[in-house]
Amino acid sequence: MAFPSNYNYPEPIRVWPEDSNNGRGDVFFNFCPTKNKDWKLIPGKDYVLRYRVMIKNGEITSEEAEKTWNSFATAPKIEIRQLP
Repeated sequence: MAFPSNYNYPEPIRVWPEDSNNGRGDVFFNFCPTKNKDWKLIPGKDYVLRYRVMIKNGEITSEEAEKTWNSFATAPKIEIRQLP
């Protein structure tokens, strides 16, 4: 999952086809924020990209995926109240 503040969000991805590497079926996936857009890097400036990987043994429901995404991409709402 790519974080909403990442450069060029939602970022393009690259995925190797299943028949690459002589048909071995290697799995390769990466985010590529510069695939369709230049990114000028300035010396001395910090650049931060945030990602989360969810790994699960078995299938994931759309509800589980959505809950995981929202917990990553949305800051919790915090309310501070003074006690009486």
